[in-house]
Amino acid sequence: MKNLRRFSLIKPRYIIVFGLVISLIMIFSSYIEFSQNKHEIYHMLDEHANSIIFSLDKSSVNTVIADREMENILTTHLLGVAYNIARLDSVSFLSNELLVRIAEENEVFRINVFGRNGKKEFSNYSPDSHHKNEIGRYSPNDFIDSVISGEKKEIIIGLKNARMEKGVRYAVAVSRPLKKGAIVVNLDAESFLEFRKKIGFEKTIADIGKKSGIEYIVLQNDNEIIASDKNYSELSAFKNDVFLMESYLNNNIASRIAEYEGRKVYEIVKSFTVENDKLGLFRIGLSMEEIKMLENKMLWRGIIISLVIIVIVLIVTAVIVSNQNYKMVSEEFLKIQTFTGDILDNMSQAVITVNRNDEIEIFNKNAENFFGLKQKNITGEKYKYVFAELKVISELIDKKENVRNFEFVISQEGKDEMIVSANTTVITDNNGNFSAFNIVLDDITLVKNAEKQKQMNDRLIAMGELASGVAHEVRNPLNSINMIAQRFEKENSDVMQPDEFKTLAGVLKSESSRVNNIIEQFLRFARPPKLNETEISSSDFLNEVKSICGLMTNEKGVELEIIELNSDIISIDTEQMKQVFINLVQNAVDAVSSQGKITITYRSRNGKRIFEVQDNGEGISRENIDNIFNLYYTTKPKGTGLGLSIVQQIISRHHGHIKAESNINSGTKFTIEL
Repeated sequence: MKNLRRFSLIKPRYIIVFGLVISLIMIFSSYIEFSQNKHEIYHMLDEHANSIIFSLDKSSVNTVIADREMENILTTHLLGVAYNIARLDSVSFLSNELLVRIAEENEVFRINVFGRNGKKEFSNYSPDSHHKNEIGRYSPNDFIDSVISGEKKEIIIGLKNARMEKGVRYAVAVSRPLKKGAIVVNLDAESFLEFRKKIGFEKTIADIGKKSGIEYIVLQNDNEIIASDKNYSELSAFKNDVFLMESYLNNNIASRIAEYEGRKVYEIVKSFTVENDKLGLFRIGLSMEEIKMLENKMLWRGIIISLVIIVIVLIVTAVIVSNQNYKMVSEEFLKIQTFTGDILDNMSQAVITVNRNDEIEIFNKNAENFFGLKQKNITGEKYKYVFAELKVISELIDKKENVRNFEFVISQEGKDEMIVSANTTVITDNNGNFSAFNIVLDDITLVKNAEKQKQMNDRLIAMGELASGVAHEVRNPLNSINMIAQRFEKENSDVMQPDEFKTLAGVLKSESSRVNNIIEQFLRFARPPKLNETEISSSDFLNEVKSICGLMTNEKGVELEIIELNSDIISIDTEQMKQVFINLVQNAVDAVSSQGKITITYRSRNGKRIFEVQDNGEGISRENIDNIFNLYYTTKPKGTGLGLSIVQQIISRHHGHIKAESNINSGTKFTIEL
């Protein structure tokens, strides 16, 4: 009773004060929690925005580069046609009918040849009565005066409206070789423009702009909006906004909260640069409606919790609300993380993000394929540990610098070498402090190999045309020499000493025969026979190769080994492919000692048929390895320099390529991929 009485003596004001103190504590705690959650939400929004603008920047750069590359390919093709016509013009071999055939064979729209006075002399096009007397929109001389006058050898006219008809043309012009004038080659550019429209970065911007939560995406310069996902009129210009001007001058990603149509948006900006050419500034506005609603919900929950604590057990209620808040933040984080992950996983490049603690935070699906590693085993690990054997990747991350189109080679055990292009971006927070480091890797091996193969094919075509001309010029006097040798043998056999006569006649005939064989090789290279592809099992083909090449190796005592890792049906011209292996094995026999070894290995991988011819001979020096496929190049005293050129030609016509690897005293390996 005494204790109960003492308890009943506690005054109500104490209880009120105690309740108020507890309430103030919980209100203060709620305020701190609200601030932390708000900071985390803004941090996740910042990472989400960084990922979007980084993906947009990379995709747009690739699109612009691809667009320029397509124009370069068109230009190279049209210039090649123009210079071929110029060569025909130099021997006065032009006619309208010939230009029609050239236009059809090379898939060009119009070929016009102008004289020194700017008048058309030849053309693959004869205007109908409707266009014959019609005055065009412009004069051709407006574009080609500098070529006609001889001031320039060639010009790239590029895209222009058609002179008579509707449409757009892409054109180049070269000067005529023997007299003033111009050769103009046009291509119908409608399909090219339509294709560029479908893959252009305007479409990329429009597609990303459709995502939920994005208010606007624009690319603008100091004068105008270059591209956007919709039409906008309220966006500020560069000269009126210090933040935009500073962001345009710097290459780092920056963000702010801005006003748009009377409401706040989270705006992130980055300058758009392609091959050191600054094209403008990307601006992305993200909706803050959900964040605003979330902030209001959190604020009201704090107030309600504080009021409830005055009446009931405040601590238990606070724990429940805290758990609810944590769950809500986790769900929002998961939503943002899922959205960002979808973008990264759909990228064709390998994307790696390292945080300020040097730990890997992002490792997308293409990065898994790139390095043969699993994301779940990589996330959270130190990058130096993950890339311990790939020094070039570690060094690139160590520098923490913005890098564009840095190319290098990656060699991994069990995989082919890859030529890789790297682009990196340093991400900073609003205060300019380091936040994260992004690296995007793109496998450009196929592009580089295609460029190298095209250059080699162009050289071989030019060399083949020269070889054909030289062979025809040499063959006629060679036939005369051979006839003189026969007459010499008949008419002078009784004048000279028999042995001397026999020696001279034999040398003359044998040398004539040798030169004639060389000419036959020239002609065979310049006019290769049509492919006669048939299906044959790899086992049968390798057995035929072994039977033929075994005669060469047995004669010198060289071991020939055939290794077939798997058997396939292959479609090839059997006789021409045999010629490939005869040439390669003959070279190997010449390079090895009498106790040497030559191995021919076959396997299929990733849809490719791969042959390897390897020897343990003297090898090829580094300065010679890049020239061995060039026509007429040889290091043999009596070589013609045609063998490997013919090999490369046959492989190329089978839609394959061949490469050589060698070191002095370590042998040589030729790899053929069909």
